[in-house]
Amino acid sequence: MPAVLNLLRIKNLALVDELEWQIAPGFVAITGETGAGKSIIIGALQLLLGERADKSLIRTGADLCTVEAIFTGKELQKLNTQLVETGIEPCGDDLILKRTLSASGTNRQFINGSPTTLSILKNLGDELVDLHGPHDHQSLLSPDKQLALLDSFTHAGDQLEEYRKHYRQLQSLTAEHATLNTAETVREQELDLLRHQSRGQGRRGNRNALQTGEQQQTLDRAGRRGGTASLRLGRRGAFAARGNAEAIA
Repeated sequence: MPAVLNLLRIKNLALVDELEWQIAPGFVAITGETGAGKSIIIGALQLLLGERADKSLIRTGADLCTVEAIFTGKELQKLNTQLVETGIEPCGDDLILKRTLSASGTNRQFINGSPTTLSILKNLGDELVDLHGPHDHQSLLSPDKQLALLDSFTHAGDQLEEYRKHYRQLQSLTAEHATLNTAETVREQELDLLRHQSRGQGRRGNRNALQTGEQQQTLDRAGRRGGTASLRLGRRGAFAARGNAEAIA
């Protein structure tokens, strides 16, 4: 059974105060006069399918606008791989979408009760509903939709799922490889830093050794000067003693 819209709730959207619409089996069309509110229902669906919005859509006097929908069908389980990859609870037979807009500008969106991003909601919405307007069959212009139709025509569902499994493994290994490369780069940088610090300490050690050698040379020169001075004093004493001896003689 293909997925169908089963329930739509609207609160404080445009002119609608509160609406709960339980869609009965066999429903095919909405009819009504201009201004009856058909476009508001379509607008609510567009919000749930990930269209961008602003606070001007909130009903005058209200602070918060809420739109909810329940889709039902066995085919929803085909979306479970996509949901699990994005950290969202998988579907059983129902898929619950919710979106809120606040007057403060804060927008939030939920899939099966899990908070999510607008881009994920839009990607999911593209799989659920095809809206037809002035430019019919817009989805046929999407490369992803064209590939999906081709895979369906060739009955390549099993091969596609196998490919996706291997592709996810490849992505995981690629991310692990990048992490290891980063760690190796950090290690090399640390080694370069340690080598630089080691060379700096070696140069400082050489300077200290040179200073120690210079000090020893200075002491040696001082010792030689001291010996020379002593020798001079000894010679003067000897001359003096000789002079005294000659005087006595």
